[in-house]
Amino acid sequence: MKLAVFDVDSTLIDAETIEQLAKVVGLEEKVREVTTRAMQGELDFFESLTYRVGLLKGVEVEKVNEICKNLPLMPGAEEAVKALKDKGYKVVCFSGGFKNATVPL
Repeated sequence: MKLAVFDVDSTLIDAETIEQLAKVVGLEEKVREVTTRAMQGELDFFESLTYRVGLLKGVEVEKVNEICKNLPLMPGAEEAVKALKDKGYKVVCFSGGFKNATVPL
């Protein structure tokens, strides 16, 4: 069996899922700043993720699912996945914590 594995955020989609969700509560810039600092190793990633997700408190799960179903794909992502599948690959995507984003993909 051949396997291809992709990260979701900024790989298959042209965005960070948590930042797209933060738009709903008007905190996209704050979440982006914390994300950047965590990616640069300035903050503990798990603690920063917990903090960022906490900022989303009150967002209805239906709204989360709607946003996740409409995340913007990277140019060529759909074609790349199709080409891999056509060649017999099993294609898997993963996320740092958002099953809501991986299931529709």
